[in-house]
Amino acid sequence: MGITTAKKLLTPAISLLAAVVLLVLLLPCVAARPVPETDSIDGSRSLHLPLRGSLLRGPESVAFDGAGAGPYSGVSDGRVLRWNGQARRWSTYAYGPGYNAKACTASRTRPAEVTESRCGRPLGLRFYHGSGNLYIADAYKGLMRVGPGGGEATVVAAAADGVPLRFTNGVDVDQATGEVL
Repeated sequence: MGITTAKKLLTPAISLLAAVVLLVLLLPCVAARPVPETDSIDGSRSLHLPLRGSLLRGPESVAFDGAGAGPYSGVSDGRVLRWNGQARRWSTYAYGPGYNAKACTASRTRPAEVTESRCGRPLGLRFYHGSGNLYIADAYKGLMRVGPGGGEATVVAAAADGVPLRFTNGVDVDQATGEVL
């Protein structure tokens, strides 16, 4: 094979390599362009929910009930809030035993660390669709449950095998059996 034949074979290879390098360099630009709003797989659209004001401080965990209503979210003053899509606002859905709005609202003189230990801090939420009950994993109170209409939650478990629950952060419900994990 002579030098001329080698050049003829090498020229297309270099051209192909240059095209691949150019493609790799341009791909990030294509990926970085704005993505238009699209429908999700189930046909719903994304929606920005307002989180401003003192009502929604430190939202944690999101759950939807069996009818698809919500979202529901725990906040730092011990309440679980529910989004009402028709009214386009948040409202209180559930709260721990002995909840007092005035005593549970954090301020400069009463920081969130103080109010959370007294009023609770819901960190995990999960509905059991069979009953409509909402199970709440609360960092300070343990595992709580509230019925389908909301209101004051009941502490279901504050300890397991005699050991107090500490910083309970998540909960799940087996929808087939109702077993709470």
